[in-house]
Amino acid sequence: MLGKVRRWWSNRTHRPIWRSCLMLAGAVIGSVCGLLVVFLLFLGPISPPLVPTAVPEHFPSSFLKGISYESWWNGEFNTPESDQTLSQIIQPLGANWIALIVKCNQASLSTTTIDCNTKDLTATDDELAHAMQTAHKAGLKVMLKPHINLVDPNDATVGRHEINYGSDEGKWQTWFANYTQMITHYAKLAQDNGAEYFVIGTELSATTGREADWRKLIAEIRQIYHGPLTYAALTYIEPETLSWWDALDSIGIDAYYALTVSTTPTLAQLQLGWEPVVAALENLSSRWKRPIILTEIGYLSIDGAARVPGYWGLDGATDVQEQADCYQALFDVFEDKPWLQGMFWWSYSTKPDQGGPNDRTYTPHNKPAEKILRLYYGR
Repeated sequence: MLGKVRRWWSNRTHRPIWRSCLMLAGAVIGSVCGLLVVFLLFLGPISPPLVPTAVPEHFPSSFLKGISYESWWNGEFNTPESDQTLSQIIQPLGANWIALIVKCNQASLSTTTIDCNTKDLTATDDELAHAMQTAHKAGLKVMLKPHINLVDPNDATVGRHEINYGSDEGKWQTWFANYTQMITHYAKLAQDNGAEYFVIGTELSATTGREADWRKLIAEIRQIYHGPLTYAALTYIEPETLSWWDALDSIGIDAYYALTVSTTPTLAQLQLGWEPVVAALENLSSRWKRPIILTEIGYLSIDGAARVPGYWGLDGATDVQEQADCYQALFDVFEDKPWLQGMFWWSYSTKPDQGGPNDRTYTPHNKPAEKILRLYYGR
């Protein structure tokens, strides 16, 4: 069934609006998440409203109140602007963690070389070390989270989760050797700079069925990095089908779940959209006896963002209030869940002047969503 879903997904003639709903249908493999399709299409819009939380219960101090911190270019993490963003924007939110994103590149889905091009794109080790040290000085803990980006424009629209070499065992072994070299390099950087968490992979779902290769890699990483480890699985199918969560310290999920089919959802509908997902995540945590971290969660400031939260190419009118409502709904449904260890909102860049009422991107900075974030993060 998973193969059929992937072949369907590779057909780009299917419109993005159905991306989340149809991927969700595949998650019926052992997961109650499959019920969300019916819920969204038929029950969500007509369900009675819930009462939103009136006064937030602040998360405990041990909770990972995180922000994803990213840069698209070399030379940004060690600038005065970056230092200012960490100490004067992110820390005053009440955040106590950042997920520091480092981006390496793979030319296409069919190639096996991974290039951490520090001349133009990827942050250098010195930049990353500077950002970690600056974060620590500001009282922020650090999760180092490497990503692979695909350079080919067509493959980039498909996504890193489709990196797959089929029956070509030679290519698989070459890719895992290259990936191991890359990821252990950053594991050592995390260890040397006191990063408090390390992500061993991000959204590589077509590779994670190779359990023996991943378990071997995890063992190698633990010889280098001595803190807790997680893997950032992509939303629906991957968290349910991954078979080696027991080798890690937590279940990481980049949580871009569809909450509604409406472009004008109410807060109550957004809350209800989370209900089957929350039930599935609680079941997943219980089954593996591991806490869950939302290693990414975020929404564009665009009408319809709650329908396809992970679709960067979404078009529509600017809507900072929908983004804020999505933030509110998540806090309302998750704040009393003891199995949830933390969350990392996508995202803040190194630019202090990012965001604002006319900005359509994921950042909540200078938007209503940031006020909600500050409220629930405790400042």
